[in-house]
Amino acid sequence: MVLFLDDLFINLCVLIALIFIYLQVRWRFLQLEEKPKIYSIVVDGVAGGVLGFTLMNFSIQITAETIVDLRFIPVMLVILFIGVPQAIISSILIMVGRFLLGVTTSAAAAMVLMIALIIGFIAIQKLLKKTSLNPSTYQQGFLMIIFSNISFTIIMLYLISDMEILLVLIPSYWFISIIGGLIAIFFVEYIRKTQHLLMKYEKESTVDYLTGLNNVRQFDAIWNSLTREAKEKKEKLSLLIIDIDHFKHVNDTYGHSIGDLVLKELGDVLKSATRSFDHVSRNGGEEFSVILPDCPLDQAVDIAERIRKTVEMHEFHVLPKDSLHITVSIGVAAYPDTVSDTEHMVDSADECLYNAKRAGRNRVCDTHRQYN
Repeated sequence: MVLFLDDLFINLCVLIALIFIYLQVRWRFLQLEEKPKIYSIVVDGVAGGVLGFTLMNFSIQITAETIVDLRFIPVMLVILFIGVPQAIISSILIMVGRFLLGVTTSAAAAMVLMIALIIGFIAIQKLLKKTSLNPSTYQQGFLMIIFSNISFTIIMLYLISDMEILLVLIPSYWFISIIGGLIAIFFVEYIRKTQHLLMKYEKESTVDYLTGLNNVRQFDAIWNSLTREAKEKKEKLSLLIIDIDHFKHVNDTYGHSIGDLVLKELGDVLKSATRSFDHVSRNGGEEFSVILPDCPLDQAVDIAERIRKTVEMHEFHVLPKDSLHITVSIGVAAYPDTVSDTEHMVDSADECLYNAKRAGRNRVCDTHRQYN
């Protein structure tokens, strides 16, 4: 009995460790959501098959003549949390892996059991979706575990005639599969929720809540990285500091809720008027910035002018029956064209923005010229 519990504990440790490692790799490095669907199907299916094959090699000794394992759990988890095509691939790989260990009667029985399980798991999930019960993941998983136990019991009754062995084997397997299956479901559910929250908080820590642009914290991180790279590689780098003209008048006239809509829509305008690899941020209030990598002064001024004109011509549809127009002033700093040290670029762009405001607003200014 002690050996039985030791084997069960080892299986659970292997199961949890491999699930945790794969989920971290999947989320942080593979980024399957951004790749073609077929890529995700194959990778997740292979991962489930590898996990099932690994569990086969950590079998649990029940009696002197019988061993069991938890190979059905990866297939169940893949169906519950990922998808049916991936589960089918996992099942096929597990069956092939079992035959690689030896072509025997038990291997054939294992293949029959796996085929029955994948068909049964798919049927259970589809039948539950057609009902109005809206079962939880735990309820679906528990039904799959029970189906797996019943299928295992039927096959064992066919293969083994010794009643003494069956009286030990079948209850033990039911206990092992229920404990292992429910723990696996709990762990995956817990990891998915915590990972979702972590990714959400990571995103919120770098994204402005209102506009969806980079926030000032992310601006600092990107700026430090790009200025360091510009110095090391002797590349051009430009910075635009953008401020809405008379934005207080917008808030006072239309209210702060309308002002927020203007800020949000302006964020979209800025993204559309810049290059795909430029970094647009909201630095606070009505102040925005655009970091322009590998960009000399003349090109930076052209981009700034395009932004200014686009904003001036844009109709902000934030009112039910009317739209409003705004203008922006822009300060430009370029390394090494107008600033010899990247550490002074932000101050230089701020000073140019102030000069643009003082010169009448709705204009672009660098340290050498003003543009209107």
